[in-house]
Amino acid sequence: MGEGGKRKSRQEDAPAPPSHRILTADELGLLKVSEVPAGDKWEETAAKQRWGAPDKAQGITRLQVHCPDWSSDRCLVAAARTSGRVTLHAGSDGGDLGSFRAAPPASTSGRSDTSTNAVQALRFARPEGSQQLLIATATLGGHVSVHRCPVEAALSTALAGRVVQTWEEAARLQTIGDLQAMDVSSSGRYVAVGGEGHQLKVWDLEAAGGAAAAAAAGADGSTPKAGEPLFAGKAGKPSRSGLQDLAHVTALAFVPGQDDKQVLVGTAKHKLWLYDTRAGRKPQAELVWGEGRITTLQPQPDGSRIWVGNGRGHVEALDLRAAPAKLSMGHALKGVAGSIRALALHPSEPLIASVSLDRHLRVHHAIKRGSLAKLYLKQALTGVAWLPPLPPAPADGAREEEEEEEEEEQARAAAEEADGDAEEEEEQQQHNGRGARGKGKHAGRGKADGGSKPPAKKQDSKRRKQ
Repeated sequence: MGEGGKRKSRQEDAPAPPSHRILTADELGLLKVSEVPAGDKWEETAAKQRWGAPDKAQGITRLQVHCPDWSSDRCLVAAARTSGRVTLHAGSDGGDLGSFRAAPPASTSGRSDTSTNAVQALRFARPEGSQQLLIATATLGGHVSVHRCPVEAALSTALAGRVVQTWEEAARLQTIGDLQAMDVSSSGRYVAVGGEGHQLKVWDLEAAGGAAAAAAAGADGSTPKAGEPLFAGKAGKPSRSGLQDLAHVTALAFVPGQDDKQVLVGTAKHKLWLYDTRAGRKPQAELVWGEGRITTLQPQPDGSRIWVGNGRGHVEALDLRAAPAKLSMGHALKGVAGSIRALALHPSEPLIASVSLDRHLRVHHAIKRGSLAKLYLKQALTGVAWLPPLPPAPADGAREEEEEEEEEEQARAAAEEADGDAEEEEEQQQHNGRGARGKGKHAGRGKADGGSKPPAKKQDSKRRKQ
């Protein structure tokens, strides 16, 4: 086989990059990347990378990924920790991009109390037309904060231009106690919260930002009180016996495409309430689903459906196309088990990833509803997100080919240099030869001239004898 054939075979043998990458977070503070081999070989899905070191004091409670261009060089990962900090990482290799504190440490009887600092909710937001990327966080103690950074600076996660950015605090406020759920509207202006003993409440972050600026100008630096919310929801219909469920919101989400006016709420009593802030404080629609508490809500970008997971290991889609007149559940995923902890929708394909209390990562087809992959990841999982695929890396054969080309170029240059030296040496020898021939002619002449002298000496000796 010739040299061209060898290069062609090496290029054909170059490994293809994985078709899908899925990021998971666990209670030990680890981020793991699971990859699906090229050709969508879901049955060969495996964990390939691990970012960070195990530390339960830095366990991850929530995970979010912001990647508007779906490029690995512009992908930002945010992980909320039980310590009250949010760490930022590059989506390509998990590189450290800095961190910030979601809530200041509380003080009780002169001792630091961080039990309420665990981050319960984490959301990215980018207001339309704004050049700022926002990260909103909410802690168990009800402290809501918003940090911002220029979009281009935040998304500069490529290894060549990677810089640790400083996230400026834009707003902070104290909302409710024992917060369980939080979401930020798509405009980045409103924040909705709920928890144990509290129904849905919505605040205006712009007003909170002004209060934060006033607090920063003060000397005490205390967290400003939220004041009265813009909207405070009430419970749904009472039961047949006239009893009302205790307030316990466990999940909530703004409905996309509704101008930040509709909010879906899930409760501990396996109920779904759809609120419209323009139509009164009571829910406009109510639906009882399953028997477990609602644990997570994941809206589709168009707002037509919201995927719902509960504590009994069920995942179904809530159809909102006829809302609020009619709510219906359907498209139940097959083969799901364990209490659902988080859901993630693929941005361009009908795929949905889930993690549950049984420590498994599962991937389903959102239309066919069948299971594509199931992977055991050892630790208790708390978050899941999709990552963009990596660009093709140069194969070993390509590297060898490049090295061979470099060696050939070096050998060619050395040969040309050697040929040049040989020509110079030959020219020098020719020049030296011409000089030697010239000297030889003069030497012959000297010999010819000196050849007449010995006979003169013989004549002198004969004369002496005589």
